[in-house]
Amino acid sequence: MPKVSLQCQEDYYVCPMGQHMNRIGTKRDKTASGYIIESARYKAKRCEGCPLRGSCFKARGNRIIEVNHRLNQYKRQARERLLSEEGIKHRGRRCIEPEAVFGQMKYNMAYRRFRHVGEDKVTMDFAFFAIAFNIKKMCAKLIKEGKGLITVAKYMFMGLFITRYNWNIATCCQMHEEKAA
Repeated sequence: MPKVSLQCQEDYYVCPMGQHMNRIGTKRDKTASGYIIESARYKAKRCEGCPLRGSCFKARGNRIIEVNHRLNQYKRQARERLLSEEGIKHRGRRCIEPEAVFGQMKYNMAYRRFRHVGEDKVTMDFAFFAIAFNIKKMCAKLIKEGKGLITVAKYMFMGLFITRYNWNIATCCQMHEEKAA
């Protein structure tokens, strides 16, 4: 579909054939959540006989477009943030951080289904899993730093009260023995 371009100073769009699409008003819609959307409406003057009409639009009469300028501004701001140096750094981290956790969760810990039904219970179930996973990571870090088994066992003991998932003190001790060997 051919694109229309905006001329900001005079508030009109230009259709693919070069016609001005002047502003004809504002349309207000209210979403189900109560948010009010304001869209500016632009209308072309003479679309009959235009060679691009079939690819441009199918309705009778002249082409009318609705543009939400506030939404376009938010999209522009989001694009600028995503393409900034900090945004690129965050996007680079985002794609790899959760994947490792979900891989561990599904394949190494055999946690493929939630054990409860209902949003609140599933949230609680996942929160317990996240706590257990973080304690497991903390134990691995303590072992790597050379902390004693007593320190690690204290954290593991806390984990035993928090969760019933597929790891325990024996797993942590086994990891320590493998590192020591």
